[in-house]
Amino acid sequence: MTRKLSRQEIAELGLYDFLGYIEAFDSPYIGGLDGTRRLIERLGILKDENFRVLEIGCASGFTSCMIARDYGCQVIGIDISEVLISKAQDRSKRMGLTNVRFQVANATQLPFDDNSFDVVFGVALVALIPMKEELIQEFKRVAKPGGAIGTLDLFAKSGANKEVVESFSTSMKTLLEYDVSILDIQKWRTIFERSGLDSIEVEENYDEVLINKRKRSGTIKATMKMFYHMLINGTVRKRMMKLMRLRKTAIMKDDEGFEHLGYLIFTGRKM
Repeated sequence: MTRKLSRQEIAELGLYDFLGYIEAFDSPYIGGLDGTRRLIERLGILKDENFRVLEIGCASGFTSCMIARDYGCQVIGIDISEVLISKAQDRSKRMGLTNVRFQVANATQLPFDDNSFDVVFGVALVALIPMKEELIQEFKRVAKPGGAIGTLDLFAKSGANKEVVESFSTSMKTLLEYDVSILDIQKWRTIFERSGLDSIEVEENYDEVLINKRKRSGTIKATMKMFYHMLINGTVRKRMMKLMRLRKTAIMKDDEGFEHLGYLIFTGRKM
């Protein structure tokens, strides 16, 4: 069970860890649950207890646990955050799952042998990593020959307002504490074409780009926790206020929908 942290320990958390601690990352956000389910379908996961799946950047384990429950295969989820891995472990225990495990690991240096997994994927991950081509090669390294590789990620639409896209990138930089740049769809396609993967497919989506369908009670609970810690902890308050101001300037939705961003679903196979 996730250990309750002291006020000082919470003040020392980065924003990503803090939001994980208050359970703000509890369900898919980019593309929502429908987008994540479409990615899973395209990956061709088998209902086989010997089939092995790796989710990179699993956050609180929502998707890994869903796959383990629905397919009965072996699933490993990794994330760089110890706090979120602890939350993911809590989730799997609550669900009574024995075919999923979680561990802290760096996405660019995976602690697994070559040719280890039938499926390797990430949701809302590759767009947030500076070394995108190197990351996809690491996906490829641990996938078995013929194995599927996939990602669901944001892209900037053609003609998108540069100031808005840069503001969104800056808010992600503030959250993750390293440089983030949201690419346009053609740059994404070039990265995928250079990957050396076979059977490449890229689906572009322009509706319901940023969506949260988690239970209202969960949203209220996380929001109350956030404001509580902002009230009693000056360090948390300063960091969250900065992030909230940036998000306010990076509004992605207008009267006609999401005019600046889309999300893609990419899949390919290791030859």
